[in-house]
Amino acid sequence: MNDEVEIIPVMDIINGQVVHGISGKRDEYKPVTSKIVDSANPSDVAEAFQEIFNVEKTYIADLDAISGRGNNFSVISEIVDSTGLRILLDGGARNTEDVENLLRTGIHKAVVATETIGSVGDLSRIIQTYDKSIIGSLDLMRGKTMSVCAQFSEREPLEVALILEAMGIKSLIVLELSLVGTSAGPMNTGLVQICKETSMEITAGGGVRHRQDLRDLYTLGANAALVATALHHGMILT
Repeated sequence: MNDEVEIIPVMDIINGQVVHGISGKRDEYKPVTSKIVDSANPSDVAEAFQEIFNVEKTYIADLDAISGRGNNFSVISEIVDSTGLRILLDGGARNTEDVENLLRTGIHKAVVATETIGSVGDLSRIIQTYDKSIIGSLDLMRGKTMSVCAQFSEREPLEVALILEAMGIKSLIVLELSLVGTSAGPMNTGLVQICKETSMEITAGGGVRHRQDLRDLYTLGANAALVATALHHGMILT
């Protein structure tokens, strides 16, 4: 609909299975249960998203890769080959070599996230090398910037977003992990400020419940929303 942001379905993958993410507590994630597909197999879930919601993109967080415990790249390559979906993949990229490995899976764009990026220098080199093949992600936990990089973790979300924009990031996910899987609504201070104060294309992540949230995000100035729980629970219908 013209007055709603784009829906980008989400798959969090651990050990070859789609899991239900809740509030960023990854050690507690369990295989997803869904009203739209009777399977936690990533290919089955991706095909359900594609067939039911007629989407062109899907966001995947490879939580094994993000945590440094292996990866699910072969599974993700199979999804690309079988569905043709344009995949946005967060695989814990820390440097240019990691981004290159992500892109070799055939995905559309590699997510470069504040949570895992090694340094501002690493980010600068990634942007210079892979500008059109990446999307940024500003990861938040209860309003605080998540990053192993002190230049980001010690700053407020809006300040980090402005730095990312100045460095050349054109499209940014604002992911409030505390809202993931909660159906508590997507609005948070960092997201609101970033939508109002930057010119990047913004994708909101965490808390979307229903179509009114999609309309509210559109009014705010966001371009898209990452959605999982509301799709699996049948709260957003075609």
